Amino acid sequence: MLSFYKYETTVRVLLLRYKDGRDRSLAKPIMWRVKKKLKKYTRDKMVVVVPSRRDSQISRSFHHVEYLLDCAGIVSHSIFENKALHDQTNVSDRTDIANNIILVAFTKIKNKDVVVVDDIISSGSSLEACMRLVKPYVKSVKGISISYSKRFEK
Repeated sequence: MLSFYKYETTVRVLLLRYKDGRDRSLAKPIMWRVKKKLKKYTRDKMVVVVPSRRDSQISRSFHHVEYLLDCAGIVSHSIFENKALHDQTNVSDRTDIANNIILVAFTKIKNKDVVVVDDIISSGSSLEACMRLVKPYVKSVKGISISYSKRFEK
């Protein structure tokens, strides 16, 4: 698991303003520091993104993780769907997310090295669910997050 920023103070404000405030102009500054390392880590791998709820993506008018990756020059694929009806704001909702994420395009990833990317790791449940779903179909699977909560500090 690779993660770049600790999700606090400035990074938290930037990511929330980018994601919830729909401020696309922040994508390049967010990715500037990590772009080179991210490209190296994803080279020759199929990059897939953790899904957002459909209504969240519609209200934003873009998939925030795909757009971050695009700004870093990384092609990503959407192979999952998130069927959750509401935001996963508390711990029980986050741990239940595995029941709401489904793999809809497994043929795209068959026998490939895959990297699953998420923006923020809070509980780790979404990324873990996606990695578990692809594991039977791929050669290898790794996870990346742009930021992580202090819960994941070593």
